Amino acid sequence: MATTTLQPTRRQRDGQAVRLSKWRTVAYEVALNGWRILRETVNDFSLWRIIEYPWATRALNLRRGDLVLDVGSGTSSYPHMLAREGVNVIVLELDPERVRWQARKRRATARPGDGRFFPLVASATAMPFCADSIARIAAISSLEHIPDDAAVGREIGRILAPGGIAALTLPFTSGERASFFAGIRRFVPVGRNAFVQEGKAGSFFRFYTLEDLERTYARPAGLRMSRLEGFGRSILNGRYHETRLTRYWRRFVLKDLVLALVVHPLEKRFDRSDPLYVMFTLHKP
Repeated sequence: MATTTLQPTRRQRDGQAVRLSKWRTVAYEVALNGWRILRETVNDFSLWRIIEYPWATRALNLRRGDLVLDVGSGTSSYPHMLAREGVNVIVLELDPERVRWQARKRRATARPGDGRFFPLVASATAMPFCADSIARIAAISSLEHIPDDAAVGREIGRILAPGGIAALTLPFTSGERASFFAGIRRFVPVGRNAFVQEGKAGSFFRFYTLEDLERTYARPAGLRMSRLEGFGRSILNGRYHETRLTRYWRRFVLKDLVLALVVHPLEKRFDRSDPLYVMFTLHKP
């Protein structure tokens, strides 16, 4: 891909700052997928996304006309939310059917004045971009599903432009995870803090320690890593998500909005247990 055709103009770079609140995130999800999304999600929209999408948008310090590479988009609505805010988005996903899904969704929901949208079938372990060419990268709950994460870390460091920012969210543990979704779904350990769902091909899932994050994503290219922000602690994860109550996880999104607005800030302030996920940025000097 010729990166020169994707760079925003000076006029675009000086555009209006982009803000995405939790309320606005839910409103966009309804606008993109219909009211049924409030009853049962069709694209993994849930409590975690209501926390992650506003954080990533703020962390990337976006303005209208900026270009964002969204790595491992799957069927996420996040790139469409950014496009509606006037941000240009490259959707990078290995599964061709998911890329076609993203393209169809874009054709069905695009509006005049939206940012440009570039669906792309490619691997995060070998991204088709020149070195130092992408100023903003987002990877929301996606990299933990890629076994060769070391290659992904090297690629992020290679393509991130000097002064650029990558916003990542990844599963976390302070030590060693012995199980995942125990008693709900059968995940078999295949390595330290790594699991595969039994009977479901391609369902790889990895947890990271702080040392793992630094070794995999920060050190290879000398990137500066921000302080970790966590979510999904003893209440939202230990007493809700990783219990049989998780059958409600895909239902009643307005309930998730209340949890994100009320319980998440309380956990963040008072709960010192391990979060399920951490959010952090990488900066290239």
